[in-house]
Amino acid sequence: VDIMVELGRREMTVREIKELKVQDVITLDKLSGDAFDILINKRPFAEGEIVVFTDMMAIRITRLINRGTSEEEEE
Repeated sequence: VDIMVELGRREMTVREIKELKVQDVITLDKLSGDAFDILINKRPFAEGEIVVFTDMMAIRITRLINRGTSEEEEE
């Protein structure tokens, strides 16, 4: 199973990508504190937030997306 966490998106030209340097910042389409998407096998599964668990970063699921219907489940 492939699990992917999508923090945000940004379109960039090839030129912009080639010009990236260490310490550059890429702005995304989401604000700090916004929920991010959790995809399983490239399909939306849930939304979540990043938390620190001991010394590791972890994911807290804040909302499940019900794949069987269009309804969503909230915690």
